[in-house]
Amino acid sequence: MLICLLYLCGTANTISAQSLGKPIYKTTRIENEVGANRNYGFARIRNHARLGRRAQRFELRHGDCGGNKYWSDCSNDRQRVERKEDPKNRIQRVGDQVWYGWSFYLPSNFRDIGPANTTLGQMKMRGWRTPLWHFNMRDGSAMMWFGSEGGCTVARIAKLRGQWLDVTIFADYSLSPKGPSFIMYLNGQQVCSRRKPMVTQKMVNESEGELYLKYGIYNSYVSRWLSQHKTQAVAAQPFTDAYQVSTGGSKASRSATAAPFNYDWGVQLPAQIVFYDEMRYGNSREQVDVRIIEAVGGKPVD
Repeated sequence: MLICLLYLCGTANTISAQSLGKPIYKTTRIENEVGANRNYGFARIRNHARLGRRAQRFELRHGDCGGNKYWSDCSNDRQRVERKEDPKNRIQRVGDQVWYGWSFYLPSNFRDIGPANTTLGQMKMRGWRTPLWHFNMRDGSAMMWFGSEGGCTVARIAKLRGQWLDVTIFADYSLSPKGPSFIMYLNGQQVCSRRKPMVTQKMVNESEGELYLKYGIYNSYVSRWLSQHKTQAVAAQPFTDAYQVSTGGSKASRSATAAPFNYDWGVQLPAQIVFYDEMRYGNSREQVDVRIIEAVGGKPVD
């Protein structure tokens, strides 16, 4: 108990000596270009928050896809409602070390649509296809992935439903990090770490180099779930992704189910709802970790 009190006392001094992390919400906007523009898709709500009075509510339903001249979720087996950092590079740049903190809530009836993916947060580099990191739900597991290089199992989805969950992340976007390039905590416990660089010179050379955060609900390869649960015969097979891993620009898929919402599967994807709150970024864990902030009486971010 004495150790705990000393720790909190030291943390209180740290927080009082420097400002709390900055709000992520104010650096982002709904990505209407490729997401579905639905009035139920996003809202700031009251009376269901991790801390303070307001939280963010996202809802995604079957067929909620969109597109523009550069990309279409509707013809690439995807759908989403996400907030996107804009302009890019406001929160982090190549070479930076950044701490992120947020809380999220999966309702007790939240449906896992594995073998399709549900991504709740991702760090992208403009012009590079695969995310640097992305928090993904599939086949009963919550995973933190690093591009196409594998990742960490964070928890079973069944253990996450029906409660507010607190995430804290450290990310080093240097080409040659001196220590871990990534650490993730869930409810104060470390659940993932990585030492290999998340940014390489090849990525910088072949992309536009701007980093940006996205969060909300993003489904990919939804034809896998639809094919598995269909009640009507559909000739097309689940989507085969033949795009380049980096740019995604040179190859087109021949799979008809790249446009899965053009078919009657006899079943629809279940609606998914996720709540987010207390989203911050900063230079230290003390600035963004809601548990530390709450313990010393810090103010909510909204």
